[in-house]
Amino acid sequence: MNKDENRRDQYRYARHDKLFVQVIASNKKHDVRDATVFCHSCDASIKGLKLELEMQLAINSVVDLWMEFEGLDRKFYLRGHVCWCDKKDESNLYQTGIKLEDVPATDYVLWVKLLESFAD
Repeated sequence: MNKDENRRDQYRYARHDKLFVQVIASNKKHDVRDATVFCHSCDASIKGLKLELEMQLAINSVVDLWMEFEGLDRKFYLRGHVCWCDKKDESNLYQTGIKLEDVPATDYVLWVKLLESFAD
């Protein structure tokens, strides 16, 4: 796994994992609340993910994520909110930053342990 340093205080690990995103709360009336969208991760850190998907998500939307972490025989259920969303070049794709939240009934603690194990 490649590690890149950037503006975050955590390492970003280059990833290309499959995941589903569901918007569960949004401040935009026209947003895709309750829709489930298939997408891929671009990178991951303990505190967040960068995703690439075919639709724009409103800033501050709350999202549920079901992620297949390549190389592991399990999926992670995570929750976060959209920090930024930018159209990628001339394509129909949007890169979206998700800040993960440590909330009950998610796999956030397991997620943190997994990513911390890569730093060793």
